[in-house]
Amino acid sequence: VSDHRFEQRGLLHVPVRWNGQPLHAVVVHFGLAHRSRVRQVQRLADFLSAHVPPKEMLVVAGDFNDWGEKLDAPMRECGLARAGNGARLTTFPSRVPVFSLDRIYTRGLRCVSSTVPRGTAWARMSDHLPLVAELERA
Repeated sequence: VSDHRFEQRGLLHVPVRWNGQPLHAVVVHFGLAHRSRVRQVQRLADFLSAHVPPKEMLVVAGDFNDWGEKLDAPMRECGLARAGNGARLTTFPSRVPVFSLDRIYTRGLRCVSSTVPRGTAWARMSDHLPLVAELERA
């Protein structure tokens, strides 16, 4: 999903079986510029339409680098809803999180709860804190 040669970005797609049903997990890391991220959402949408059947459950998660929180609408156009009903859970920087850069979007699933583990041990693992969501079939 790279938009230009200065920021190499990609995605990882893992189809799994969950409770006997197909579920697709996609992890992304989007670019730093808003225009790039919008184009990357379109590339993600093209990938999903080519590789993920429309009726199958889908989770798209990762570092969206969406400082201005402007990607929810383009992601909705892809049929994806932000887990946690748009709750702003801060994950970056891990030592003193003030930005909500990491997201989870779903299709065919409902978010029961979402949280961000805090503490020194978590902050040492990465510059981002983990975002955890409990999901159930919609």
